[in-house]
Amino acid sequence: MNRAGRVVSWLGSLLMLVSLAFIARRLMADGLDTALFSSPAVVAAVVCIAVLEGAGILAASINFGRLVRNISGVSVDTASVLKAYTMANVYKYIPGSVAYVLGRNRLALENKSLSHGKVLLSTVAEGVLFVAAAALIALVCVFGYSLEYLRQTGLLAPLLYAAVVLPAVALPVVCVLRKRLREGVGRLRASAEILRPRVIAARFGFSLVIVFLWGLSFWATLLIMGHPADPRGALTVIGLYLLAWLAGFLTPGAPSGLGVREAVMLMFLGDIAGETVLLSAIITHRALNIAGDIFALAAALVSVNKYRP
Repeated sequence: MNRAGRVVSWLGSLLMLVSLAFIARRLMADGLDTALFSSPAVVAAVVCIAVLEGAGILAASINFGRLVRNISGVSVDTASVLKAYTMANVYKYIPGSVAYVLGRNRLALENKSLSHGKVLLSTVAEGVLFVAAAALIALVCVFGYSLEYLRQTGLLAPLLYAAVVLPAVALPVVCVLRKRLREGVGRLRASAEILRPRVIAARFGFSLVIVFLWGLSFWATLLIMGHPADPRGALTVIGLYLLAWLAGFLTPGAPSGLGVREAVMLMFLGDIAGETVLLSAIITHRALNIAGDIFALAAALVSVNKYRP
């Protein structure tokens, strides 16, 4: 490894330690009630959820490597993707979310044939796919709640206005530039797999599965905390959780959506679950998210060191 590579590696390790410090601070601030885990069955259940959360991160890292290949045409070895993705994943707890985005670009520094722009575009594409998947599931599961949230935040009217105005403005432009647009799309399709319908379907399908599992893990946490098992209400809980996740993800400057996600869940889930159970589930699930992130990072680092040539 050259000098620049060593500097990047050291900086990455330093950022990882800073991220873990923010994580520890957040866990102490949450005040997790350890008395809830006196039952071995509850302990086993939360461990399973944390491991599944971590497994989801590892699966997402592999999917991200494929997304990079789809966009850039460059195949990055799985070990490099696992390390860069899981390390960058814990950077999201640093306020500002800049370190999280920059952490992904470690792939470009370690692979000379891969540009920083392609990695950044892959990160943006992954975010767009997750947002689209979460929005679709939330709209299907809790359409009424989604409209109410948009109304309360003042976003409903602008979105409706944009839905009418943007197509009216875009249509004449597309008609005038249709030849150039057709040529440009043709060139992109030849150089980037991401524009092929089969590839888009595969990446979006993966995003749907992952975000649905996020909501399912929260529902499972709610059950562990004492919420009645009602399969009919599971989709409502999953939809509301993903609506809250969207609010946190799309709020600028909120590290990993901290605070925003919880506020939206309290707003809408308060009518579904008891306050004590809901608060316990929110805090516990946040801790399980963090545990999953750390588990994924540890598994990736062990895997990289074990199979390093």
